[in-house]
Amino acid sequence: MSLTLNKEDEFFDIHFSRQIESVNQNGELMLAYDGVLNTETISKLESEIEAKILEKGLPKTVIKKVFFICVESLQNMLIHGHKDDVGAQHNFFILNITSKQVKVITANLISNNVIDKLKADIATINSFNDPAELKTFYLEHLENNELSDKGGAGLGFITIAMKSGNKLNTTFDAINDKRSLFLMEITINAE
Repeated sequence: MSLTLNKEDEFFDIHFSRQIESVNQNGELMLAYDGVLNTETISKLESEIEAKILEKGLPKTVIKKVFFICVESLQNMLIHGHKDDVGAQHNFFILNITSKQVKVITANLISNNVIDKLKADIATINSFNDPAELKTFYLEHLENNELSDKGGAGLGFITIAMKSGNKLNTTFDAINDKRSLFLMEITINAE
């Protein structure tokens, strides 16, 4: 194993532990996953997520939103998460609930050279205070954008923001001169 892999593993472990600690202080942990994502793992996580949110007795509209956001977030990490020097893809996913909110916290590696564009895209998405304006932006974006080399049209974060009804909370924490940890917290009102 390379030194880079060990450093990135350790970096993710520290952030994952901090997030779990924060969740336990501010709500109830429903699900936590720290590891490599593939289609089989995502399928298993989807089943666990569905079971966990159904047992909470949340309104049906909230359940649909939470499930959609979880699946979209996991797919985004699988498709767009960056790999380290030895091809490992580091990710974590946390689902927690408080008396008024359900939160989805995701983290993955990101190449430092895309951070500025991603920050700008998220700032644009977060700039809309009216859901109708965000939907109009989504439709314009859908009409005017071509598919990327990874098969997306840049719509994932927009749809997540639309479904959640809240701003996307993101942070970028540099690991080295090539990569950073990209952490996103999505809040869904539970009432």
